[in-house]
Amino acid sequence: MPRDDPAFPEPDRSFGSAHPREVYELLGHADAEARYLDAQGSNRLHHAWLITGPPGIGKATLAYRIARHRLGGTSLLDQSLDIPPTDPVAQRIESQGHGNLSILRRPLDPKSKKLKRDIPVDEVRALSKFFQSTASESDDWRVCIVDKADDLNANSENGILKLLEEPPARTLFLLLSDQPGTLLPTIRSRCLHLPLRAVPDADIARWLGARTDVRPEFQQAAIALSRGAPGKALALVEHVETVLQPIKRLMQSLTGEGDDMTLAKTLAVAKEATARALFWDALIDTLQAQAVHAGTGRWSGPFEPIGARKPPATWVALAERAQSTRMAEEGINLDKTASMFDLLSHVRAA
Repeated sequence: MPRDDPAFPEPDRSFGSAHPREVYELLGHADAEARYLDAQGSNRLHHAWLITGPPGIGKATLAYRIARHRLGGTSLLDQSLDIPPTDPVAQRIESQGHGNLSILRRPLDPKSKKLKRDIPVDEVRALSKFFQSTASESDDWRVCIVDKADDLNANSENGILKLLEEPPARTLFLLLSDQPGTLLPTIRSRCLHLPLRAVPDADIARWLGARTDVRPEFQQAAIALSRGAPGKALALVEHVETVLQPIKRLMQSLTGEGDDMTLAKTLAVAKEATARALFWDALIDTLQAQAVHAGTGRWSGPFEPIGARKPPATWVALAERAQSTRMAEEGINLDKTASMFDLLSHVRAA
């Protein structure tokens, strides 16, 4: 499948980035990997793991590392999930040709040619047939990656729960979730929880510096806005012109005028959906950082603080308004250009 081909969108890959099945290096999370390897080495491998953390922190990358290892990939090191790209198992997984690996994710609607909003129960029924059939590879272990469990609807959640309650033999479920609290408690109770913690800024800085040549101020801004997620930091530097530069211009021109309508129109285009989501996150985080700075003098946001031009309560109210506008936009399908322009105008006027 061609990378970033709009005719074949993949819900489990950020636009412009490699798919996690093509990524072999995982930054941080050595403790999480060690916990899994200890369980496997002790012959007490639980059949279902819930891998949690914010977007871009490495959940899917870890899941594919586990899948390569469980399906027979050979590591160059003892007690390691480092399977090289040249390994035959890794190659079949990367080409989406491994018969013992199933990926449960939002499917493409054949009529609209767009991704469905959730994972329908029919996809879970197909997964049940996958487990009931004879294993197609020599190693009879089978792995299912659910990316993301947050996308399951009520019926498909119950379908997954049934599989977790009566798991087929030699089966490993890897459920990924940004917001595990929204999942059924019974699903959470049947999984071992493997939370991924924020990666230190210094580690992200070294990792990011080896992958991009954007100006240091934008790298530093991306790290500040990443919330400890390397993948998100990389996505932010890949969207300098549509996310980081506009955030900088907005904060520097609050006392004057800016071309907010052009930005609102740009981010409303369907192909800029990833940039829009990143911009919303960056704007809300920046407003919250300004609130903290106005009250305490501490700065953890991108670029430089603009000073105490607004009291803390005003910054907090702006962050809350931005959050509610975003939620309303997603929930009732507001006009994207109008909602963004109105919010940016309000930030300037407050």
